[in-house]
Amino acid sequence: MLLHEQQQKNQNLSTLDPLFEIFDGFAKSQAIFVAAKLGIADILNNGAKSGNELAQATGVNQLFLEHLMRMLVSVDLFSVDEYNNFTLNLLGKRLMTGTSDSLRSTILATTQIFYPLWGNLLHTATTGESAVQQTFQTSLYGYVAQNPELANHFNEFMEETTREWLLPLLEAYDFSKVETIVDVGGSTGSLIAVILKANTKLQGILFDQEDVVAGAGKVLSTAGVADRCQIIGGNFFDSIPKGGNLYLISRVLLNWDDSQALKILTNCYQAMTPNDQLLIVDTVMSTDNASPFLSFSTINLFLTGASLMRTEDEFRNLLSTAGFQVTEMSQTKSFFSLIEAKIKP
Repeated sequence: MLLHEQQQKNQNLSTLDPLFEIFDGFAKSQAIFVAAKLGIADILNNGAKSGNELAQATGVNQLFLEHLMRMLVSVDLFSVDEYNNFTLNLLGKRLMTGTSDSLRSTILATTQIFYPLWGNLLHTATTGESAVQQTFQTSLYGYVAQNPELANHFNEFMEETTREWLLPLLEAYDFSKVETIVDVGGSTGSLIAVILKANTKLQGILFDQEDVVAGAGKVLSTAGVADRCQIIGGNFFDSIPKGGNLYLISRVLLNWDDSQALKILTNCYQAMTPNDQLLIVDTVMSTDNASPFLSFSTINLFLTGASLMRTEDEFRNLLSTAGFQVTEMSQTKSFFSLIEAKIKP
């Protein structure tokens, strides 16, 4: 019986206890990571392959790989044809390298960072401390910096998730009255590049650490906006560039506890004038029932920095302490919210 026929037969059998279905998620995560690491999707993009052909192309054990692929077929990441060869499907294409909808670097970066951190979840639960030092014996960003390949995947992860999660920002905010936008902690510039491309009269300043913005030139050039965006390297805990009338802080504050977030906001306050606007893109935790994704993500944050996602009231209090007044708070089509604020009169 061919594999795909067996799968169809299995669909008629009773499933595992729901608890087992939930519990074995760790195995699925690692299997997807290995498929991404081996470049299975890129290989299958050239056509269906047998287990032997995949083993030769990847240099791994054939028997193991065939069983791994069957596991991934069972969760619909890949498919099989009538000859029992493995094929690429729409979901598997998301693991290809360099495509417009790829999530390969997201899989690689997050698995290498968060998978070992979750292995120390009990340590965090019992101590109330981040699991980073216990896991990596250094800071999170120190660990990433020590691993150049991971650092590259991490930057690409930021680009991929900007595309997936933050582009609804373009629909939710009117940039037409903005002259110069300062993207604080803007990584390699994937978000500001999209904003500038959609707003042809807008000027930009991209600000992040020197080693991070070193890769921004290519991103901005590819988007055709390099001539309208100044790149500045620095540390937002020290100071933030002046000269903008909209200061954007996207997916930054959630990475830092209140004292550190307050320092970033205070430096924004010092760089801004009373006429300037602050725009924060962040997750706002519901005080009622949060979505599964946000519930998972807030634990991720605690593992990395011993802080949780902030509620609306916590954001308002934090901004008020830094000298800002919230003028509007709204939800985008993604799970991120927009928080608009100005300097208190």
